[in-house]
Amino acid sequence: MQSIFDTLLSFILMLLGFIVAAVAFVEVSARAVLSSIGVHGQFQTVLLFCLLCALIVLAFRIFGRLLAVLLTAAIVVYLLHALLGIPHNIPARDTAQDKAITL
Repeated sequence: MQSIFDTLLSFILMLLGFIVAAVAFVEVSARAVLSSIGVHGQFQTVLLFCLLCALIVLAFRIFGRLLAVLLTAAIVVYLLHALLGIPHNIPARDTAQDKAITL
């Protein structure tokens, strides 16, 4: 159960990392284009902020349902984990005699 939860969370974080990397790439490219055509200072900042808002909206339009499904699955797995009372870790044996295999 814990590995399913960890897998879902890692996939969510990977998806968010991909989105942030794509937004950063577009922002750096747009900054270079704006600088090359002579747009600098506060006007460039305003344009980049508008671009950032548009990219965030676009990302939620594209990945919104997938992110919602993944978050819902993670919450359901976490609730099942909490309701079933499965321990988070298995206690280890302390002495070497307890670890010996007897037939």
